[in-house]
Amino acid sequence: MKLEHVLLGMVAMRPCTGYDLKRWLDSEMGRMVRLRTQQSQVYRTLNRMCADGWVSFTVQHNEGRPDAKVYVATDAGERELRDRLAVPYAPSPDFSDPEFLIRCTLAIFLEPEEHIRLVQIELDARRAQLDRFRAREIREEPWLSGIDRARMSQILDHVHDYKDRALETHVRWLEQVLAELAGTSH
Repeated sequence: MKLEHVLLGMVAMRPCTGYDLKRWLDSEMGRMVRLRTQQSQVYRTLNRMCADGWVSFTVQHNEGRPDAKVYVATDAGERELRDRLAVPYAPSPDFSDPEFLIRCTLAIFLEPEEHIRLVQIELDARRAQLDRFRAREIREEPWLSGIDRARMSQILDHVHDYKDRALETHVRWLEQVLAELAGTSH
């Protein structure tokens, strides 16, 4: 998901300055959805969103400090966000791709049934991925003669085990989220 939609979601939930948005992007949660965003990117994107009519701002006067623009989503911005979230979700081959977590973060703008469907799509994809991952064929690779084959095999097994456990944890988390959402959607 583009930076503009992440920022739009944030200002649709609460008024924010560009500094607030950058601070959130640098937080633990923000880094889960988007890495390495520069302050200048935030302000350029906010300016473009203002020009597109997706956000508006008021100037907050701060005594002894620079004034700050406080951004909020406009009706057009909220429509754009909902339209973007309505685009069918297609899980990435990499379960750690941030698209799903971004959509989850912005799920407050979805109907409860749409939120459940989003999680179910991700869960179905990750269960199938886990099945394929566990059914992999282990074959002897043609390593160069200086490579210790037994050690290389062990290293690859460790990496595979890590990915298997991480994916399994993701699937269990999705199952828990889905159960909680299904219990509260009535």
